[in-house]
Amino acid sequence: KDGSSLTTPILLAVLAGALLHASWNALIKWEPDKLAAAAAIAVGAGVVALPIAMMSPLPLAPSWPLIAFSSAIHVIYFVLVGYALRHADLGVAYPLTRGSAPLLTAIAALFLIGESPQWSGWLAIVIIASGILTLSLDALMRGGLTRHAAYAVMTNALVIVTYTLVDGIGSRKAGDSIVYTAWLTALTALSVFCISYAGRRRKLLTEAKKIWLPALAGGALLISSYGIALWAMTRAPIGLVAALRETSVLFAMLMGMYFFREPFGKRRLLAVILIVTGIVVLKLPAP
Repeated sequence: KDGSSLTTPILLAVLAGALLHASWNALIKWEPDKLAAAAAIAVGAGVVALPIAMMSPLPLAPSWPLIAFSSAIHVIYFVLVGYALRHADLGVAYPLTRGSAPLLTAIAALFLIGESPQWSGWLAIVIIASGILTLSLDALMRGGLTRHAAYAVMTNALVIVTYTLVDGIGSRKAGDSIVYTAWLTALTALSVFCISYAGRRRKLLTEAKKIWLPALAGGALLISSYGIALWAMTRAPIGLVAALRETSVLFAMLMGMYFFREPFGKRRLLAVILIVTGIVVLKLPAP
């Protein structure tokens, strides 16, 4: 990759994916049992992914170790998402979880695979991350976060950085980002189902009967969102795509306001301005 700025079609696609990502997180927040909802959506995504995987060529051999590793990481991710949303508001847990990921991902990509955006890309990453962290600060000052939820959020931020980098590389090695996404999602779903069934069999089956339709809808949102992100990472620097994808916190904030009656204030307005500014900077022409 040459580190150039994102093209307009890629930028718009990743923003659409960010909206989808915030939407399936909101579905988890809507359900009474957050852990069961997170597991159900992960399994629902697998149900959607399996036909795609079965009808497509296998990913290229170099990507399989990354698929296996990432599927294990994603199991941890879903557990932590469900736990955090059970103990904190959507507008608190979501920006805190996603807040530090863009900058850390870009730095990791620089040191591990030598991928560096142009100066405007780095500036955009810093501005977007600042906006997301401003939302996080606002969330902390408003309260609504237990100590255990904070631990889950911080751990999940590192999990996000890890799987973003692994999957960015893996989707390139697979030869087709859609096939990579389908197999990754299907294997993750199988793992989540087996663990959930072994640990909470009766609860899982009871909840599944109640929320099977939202689980399928959330699963479709999940695989679409991540498929878009991985497709973009095969055509643009991983750090830029990761930063732009985390604008999903804006959509989560708006959903928190309208659906869960979460407040909006001056710090959140500042965060919106910073994030939008970062998106504009992403489109600055390379020198």
